[in-house]
Amino acid sequence: MTRVFVCLTMLVSTVGAATSPLRVAVLDFENRASSGGEQLADQAVYLLVKHLLEQENINLIDRRDFMAQIERLRPTDKGLPTPVRPAFLQAAQSLRADAVLRGVILSASQGKQVVDQGGYRTELTTLDLRVALEALDATDGSILAMAEGKASHSFRQTRETQTIMSESDVLDVLDAAIARAVPELIAGINKRAERQRQRKKIKLSVRTSDDPAMVEIDGILVGTTPLEGFEIYEGDHVLTVGKPGYQDVTKRILFTKDTSIEVPLIRVKLTADELKEVLEKMRMHVVVGEPALVIHTIEESAP
Repeated sequence: MTRVFVCLTMLVSTVGAATSPLRVAVLDFENRASSGGEQLADQAVYLLVKHLLEQENINLIDRRDFMAQIERLRPTDKGLPTPVRPAFLQAAQSLRADAVLRGVILSASQGKQVVDQGGYRTELTTLDLRVALEALDATDGSILAMAEGKASHSFRQTRETQTIMSESDVLDVLDAAIARAVPELIAGINKRAERQRQRKKIKLSVRTSDDPAMVEIDGILVGTTPLEGFEIYEGDHVLTVGKPGYQDVTKRILFTKDTSIEVPLIRVKLTADELKEVLEKMRMHVVVGEPALVIHTIEESAP
């Protein structure tokens, strides 16, 4: 009887985990249309959120909280703002997001066809909109799924009748394009999400001798130092720490447990006395012009 109860408990837990909703954050739309897409980006975000709310397996994070967290994490240097853009992955993880969605307006254009038969002239005008949606893993920024949607609307112009598309008409076309892309995107996310959840995660903390500095993992900007408890997947990763005026530090590291890293930064132009002072302070040696890293696992750091 005990065995049956344990098996049933494990089965229920497994099913519950497999069907637990995904926490999703939504970024702003990017406009890549050659013309006509500038005015549609803000409306596109609203329409995307509307369609996501209709999905059963999606829990949306309030965009106001997400954007506020991004701004809160904007790097400063000695209390002053910097031109470095804040990393959305760090903000997404702080809000426990599983995925981050972003959209692109690929094209927004009008086509015209003129027909002249027997002195009767007719113009057929068509508005075409194409959008792309992308879902990113909130842990490492890898692409979980992509989808495209296209929609169009045509209307006739004659000598007797002149039609001008209203803003509402344009939004209807944009809404239709997004609606066609969302199901494919969600299907792709669900296909890979559970597999990603099975991967072991560890927590990484990074500090430098001159915070703040930018931190990249596998070529993706994840945040700025001091970076505390940032989740990454267990395994081999390339860590890069950089700051204007300082030498970039790049190391390939195998992460198997929660890890804290201290990175000494050395300015690009450094006098001999300054270099000696840095080395004595860090109690390290410079190897091939790069400062060494001090790597501690969380277990080693514990008193």
